[in-house]
Parts: sequence; structure tokens; C-alpha cells
Amino acid sequence: MIKVTLNDYLYNSGILGLIRIFEHSGIDYQKEGNQSILFEESALENFENYYFNYLIDEYGYDTSYSKMLNYESYLLNSKQNFNDDKQLEHFNEIIDNMKKWLTSNSYKNTYKFLTEIDYSFEATAKSLKKVSKKKNETFEDIADQVKETSETLLTCIENLKHPQARHYLVARTLSYQIVQGFWTNVAFLNSTASKKDLYIEYKNYFTDAVQNYLETKKNEKKYAKNKFQCATCDNTMGKLNETFDLTWLQKTGVDAARKSSHYWHHQRDIFICPICNLIYSCVPLGFTLVKGKGIFINNNQSIEQLISANLIPLRDGENELTMNELEEKAYYRILDVMDQNVESKKQLEIDNIQIVKFDKNNESRPYTFNILSKQKAALIVKAKKDLNYLVGKYLKEGREYTDLYQEIIKRIYNGQSFYDLLNKLMKLYISGDFKNLAAIYRILRISNTQFEGSKHFMTLDELQKVRGTGYYLRRAYKEQGQENKLSGISYRLLNALKVKNPNKFMETLIQAYSYKKMEIPSVFIQALSDEKKFQAIGYALLLGLNGYESNNEQGEEK
Repeated sequence: MIKVTLNDYLYNSGILGLIRIFEHSGIDYQKEGNQSILFEESALENFENYYFNYLIDEYGYDTSYSKMLNYESYLLNSKQNFNDDKQLEHFNEIIDNMKKWLTSNSYKNTYKFLTEIDYSFEATAKSLKKVSKKKNETFEDIADQVKETSETLLTCIENLKHPQARHYLVARTLSYQIVQGFWTNVAFLNSTASKKDLYIEYKNYFTDAVQNYLETKKNEKKYAKNKFQCATCDNTMGKLNETFDLTWLQKTGVDAARKSSHYWHHQRDIFICPICNLIYSCVPLGFTLVKGKGIFINNNQSIEQLISANLIPLRDGENELTMNELEEKAYYRILDVMDQNVESKKQLEIDNIQIVKFDKNNESRPYTFNILSKQKAALIVKAKKDLNYLVGKYLKEGREYTDLYQEIIKRIYNGQSFYDLLNKLMKLYISGDFKNLAAIYRILRISNTQFEGSKHFMTLDELQKVRGTGYYLRRAYKEQGQENKLSGISYRLLNALKVKNPNKFMETLIQAYSYKKMEIPSVFIQALSDEKKFQAIGYALLLGLNGYESNNEQGEEK
């Protein structure tokens, strides 16, 4: 039996990837205690196919191969006459795409392995030409050309449906699209292997090395005394050629051949065994990925918790999730696990759960890390509805965009205040450079939620009442045609909030109410004695003073 045990985030994502491969392929494995899994050596037979089958089934939908298959229904309809230029434009776009994809190097280097398909994809692609319509021609004049080209493309697609085409073409695409972001320069991603069978290359470098190593261990009685010890597990190796390093993992490890100065006396002393080498190859499959970005929840309390925390869907019905939506579901997945444990009256310590985010396009720092503590998790679950609203909401300043959801999540992680952001958004709203008043209110509610259970907390009703006082003051100014004074009042209130000066805030407020001969609501007394409540009261008032976020069907303000 082969045993692997949880370790650091990268190794744990590899273990999760391995588990996902086993479960997808129906391969048995066992859990030993909370931290380890056991599996038979026979589980590695045909492992290279299991590896790519999981990759293809999980991410194959977002490849050029799948896009070409999806063209089929449109092409069947395009045999009929086109009615407008947009249809023809889309048809020519399909021709361009299929020609580009079918003649790409990754496809051309793979065609020789499609031994069961008697068809030349490359020759067909090179023969494709766009259909053009001259000014003096009608759509009927080009109908035959459209039909002929459609039939050529449909024949091509029919051959692409062959299992062997999917087996090789999608695997090759995903090796660059998914795997290469995590590791490179070995096996099928070696610079000399671009024209070789990627299944055989994976087997030769990873699987065969494990099987040879295990066979050597069986035949050598004193193997435990060997001098090379794996830096990740307890395995030992007797020969240097049985060892591996981590330089092939992106931004991990040291190349001992070129940077030996990292080691004492320039002698490499960090090795990993073939089994751990195989585990690290599964790292890409442990992350949940969307468009080159992904997330991994390193809940390393147990194998069960690791699997459960990462049960994050990639799609919502037929729609692929965005990275923000993926991250949102990841957090809520953790919180759902918490809720289940509370319901079953089990104590769950979630302090220091590591959230690992991956960005393929960030070459200098592909991995970023956050820690989700119990307090931060509690805030996220309480603010769930408000956070949901902020998904997909942005602040635009010139050419720069700020993702409000990510900005709030970052502040929750770092324990930062929300008040500077509220001040900035409110100022931009007053000047007309930001339109979403509802987003500002949601952020205020999240900010207030963090104080729940303390004297600084305000209930939703209390916030709404303060907001209402601002609205009625605004209405008083509008009824007498003095709405132009509101921006000046708002800016003075904002400045007082920014410098945390309740006396200046109250001075401005007293002047505004006195000018309208209105009584100042008693709620503002609280603003003088509690700095945090002063901020919440101040921004709630400003939200009302600058109008509610929507109008009713009659065009009247709510």
C-alpha cells in the first residue's frame, strides 16, 4: 500500500487532485486516520489515462475543441439561405476560428496520434475560405457556396467527435491551458516533447518512476538506511537518479544545477521521492479553476474537511461562474460546513484556514494567500446577502476599475476599516462619478455588521431611521427649490466624517436643520459619544440626504 499524508498547501492540493482522479475513475483508496490516504500500487496502472480523463471531463467544455463541436447546430441551419449580413459575418467568424485552431501547432503536432481517423483536419482547414457577398449580389447568389462550406465544416466536426480526437486534442489543449500554469519543463511539457505522445510522456516521467522505486524498495532490505530522504515524506532513496526536485513547479524550488549557492557548500540536500513527485503533478487538479484563475481551500484538519471544503461547482446551470462567484461559493462552502457541524453539536475550530488563490497570468506571483479566521468567517456569513449584491459591481476611475466585492473581501481579511471607502464612494456619488447608491448602503451595512454584539452596533431599523431623517431633510430643501445647497452640506459632513470630528459634523447638521426651522432628531446625540457609531450614523444620514437608490413606477422617490 502507498501512503500519503497532508502537508503544506501545494502538497495538499496535489493529494486532493489525486483523490479527485481516483473518485472520477472509480479507483479505490482508503482514509487512514484524519490526515492520510492509502492506495494500492495497482491504482497507478493506466494512471496517465485517469489523469487526463479527469482533466478533459472537468475542463474540456472551455476548449477550442468544444467550441468547434458547438458550432454544429448553427452550421446545420446555415445550409439554408442567410437573411442578413450579421449571419454571414458570424459564419465567416466560424470559418476563421476553425481554420486557426485546426492549423495551430498544438493540433498539428497531435494529428499523427489519431490513427483511427482517416481524415486530414489540416488539409481541410487550409482549404477553407470565407464566403463574401459583393454589392451587386443577393444572399441567394451565395447560397450554394454557403451550403458547400457548411457541409465541409460539418464533416470536419463529425470526425472531431471521434473519441480518439477528444482523447488527444483536448488533452493537448488543456496541458497548456491548465497544467502549464502550475508546472512545466518536464514530461509532456518538456520543450522536446511537443511532438510526442503526452500520455506516454506522463507515464514515463511520473508513473514509471514510482513503480520502479517501489520495486527497488521491495528488493532491498536495508533501504531505510539510504542517505537520501524525501523532504516531504518519510521515504528514503538509495540513488541520486531516483530523486527529484521541485524546480519544475512554477515559482517553487531551486535549480541546483544553475543556483547551487542556495545550498550549504553548494551541495544539494533537498530531494523529493517519486511518489511525492507524482502527487505534485496532480496540483492543477486540486484547484478549482475558471479562465486561468482558481482557488484552493487548504482546510487541513482532515482529508474529509479538505474534500468537503473544496466541493465548489464550476457552473451555475449552463453558465460558467466568474472568479468572484467562484470565490464567493468557496467561502460559503466553508461556512456551510461550519453550519452543519454546529447543527450536529460538534465543535469545529476553523482558525487559520488558508485560502489559496491562483492566477496563471501573474508570472511573478501566481499564488496569493489569505487566512480565514472564525471571526472573519462569521462576518462573511452575516453579510452574505450584502456581499452577494456586490458581486459584479465596479468603481471606475479613469481607466482603472475597482472590484467592490474583492475590495470588501480584502478588507475583511486584513481587518481594515470600510470608512475610507465609504467616504470615497459617497464623494464620487455626490459629484456624479459613481451612480450606485445601493452599493454604498450595502457596504455601510457590512461595516456595521462587524460590530454586532457590541455597543457600537446599530440595528437595520436604526440605520433606516437615520437614513430616513436625511431623506426628509433633503425633501424640505427640495420643496423650497434649494436642492443646490445639499451638495455643499454633504461635502462638509463628509469632511467631518473623514477626519472623525463629530463636533464639526454636528455644527454643520445644526445649521442645516436650523435653516429649515426643523427639529434635530435625538438619534444624533449618539454620534457625539461613540466614534464608530458616529461613522455609521453619518453615512446613513448622507445616503438619505442624497436620495434613495430607486424610484417607484410613478417616478417618485422612495
